[in-house]
Amino acid sequence: MRRGTFGPAPDELFAAQAGRTPDAPALVFEEQRVTYAELETWANRLARHLAQAGVRPGDLVAVHLERSPYLVAALLAVLKSGAGYTVLDPQFPAERLNGVLEQVEPVALLTQTHLAALRTDAVVVDLTRAVVAVSAMSGAAIEAGEGPRPAVCVVLAPVSDEGATGVMVSPRARAAALSAAGCPDFGPRTVFLQCSPVSGDAFELEVFGPLLHGGTCVLQPGQRPDPHQIDELVEAHGVTSLQMTASLYRHMVNEHPAVFARVRETMTVGEPASPAPCAQLPTGHRAMRLVRGYGLVESAGITAVAAVRPRDAAAGPVPIGTPVAGKRAYVLDGALEPVPPGAPGELYVAGQGLAYGYLNRPALTAERFVADPYGPPGCRMYRTGDLARWNDLGALEYLGRAE
Repeated sequence: MRRGTFGPAPDELFAAQAGRTPDAPALVFEEQRVTYAELETWANRLARHLAQAGVRPGDLVAVHLERSPYLVAALLAVLKSGAGYTVLDPQFPAERLNGVLEQVEPVALLTQTHLAALRTDAVVVDLTRAVVAVSAMSGAAIEAGEGPRPAVCVVLAPVSDEGATGVMVSPRARAAALSAAGCPDFGPRTVFLQCSPVSGDAFELEVFGPLLHGGTCVLQPGQRPDPHQIDELVEAHGVTSLQMTASLYRHMVNEHPAVFARVRETMTVGEPASPAPCAQLPTGHRAMRLVRGYGLVESAGITAVAAVRPRDAAAGPVPIGTPVAGKRAYVLDGALEPVPPGAPGELYVAGQGLAYGYLNRPALTAERFVADPYGPPGCRMYRTGDLARWNDLGALEYLGRAE
């Protein structure tokens, strides 16, 4: 197994799935349908082109593309080259993106001619101009080999008062987290809608969750979730699974409730979930499974989940659940001692998928990623800054941010 001993990378899992189901639909975008075999071929060709442009294992590539099949192929191609990526949202102002490029210092920038030109010393790979050269490459599997350092993906997250900071995440850890028991229901019959912003952590789950397990990913046109498009896409493409912030979920419950009669599972993430819509909707659409998710960039996405029942939601706070397989959670006091059930404390998370730390921020990394006294020797845990408590059923309840 290449690139370390911590499990396969997302591109390796996707390649294996493409070998099993080459003709199955991987991506749906507007009128376009892309099979697993087609996406694998595109990614292999682009990976070879990136290697010719100087991308090496362990490098970082900035991907500045709109939501489309080309974006997904680009991410797979970067991973196939042995590198990691950071995704730049084309809707953000150019100066903001230039600041990100200065912070992450990629070796290459993947973009297209019609997008805003960005200021960088990196090698610029314009997919619009390179389409002929990329198409001429072999679509056969590529073996990137080992690099001098492990590949990392950098996700920008608001972790301090100084603005967004890059979180260094292992692609292998993310792939393992998406396969953990307790995550959303991924599988060959899953049709997952990808509508979250492309630069956010939720984007990874909505794309690679289904693609690593034989499902289909439906890409919403545009860069931000659009309630009307969500309604239309769910009906047009038989979407079975949704992920959305609690505020978007509330809006959809009130303005587009018919959506939830068509899907099998909806997960709410982000801000605290309001009990009222959580109690209201499953009563009317009992076939749908409603899940509350607690996710962190620093812990490779979904960390804890809770299946929400109408009577539980109506009774009080909606829990954020229990840790998914491979992850641990502690509610601790100021001396890092566990607090009793029902008592508030600060939430720490540990286990599979923990990030390496913050890019070029050693002091902040040392402050937030600390030794885990309750795990195996040498393990770390992440100080979330969230207040929580264990309820009587052994689930976590979110209480707000620590002061």
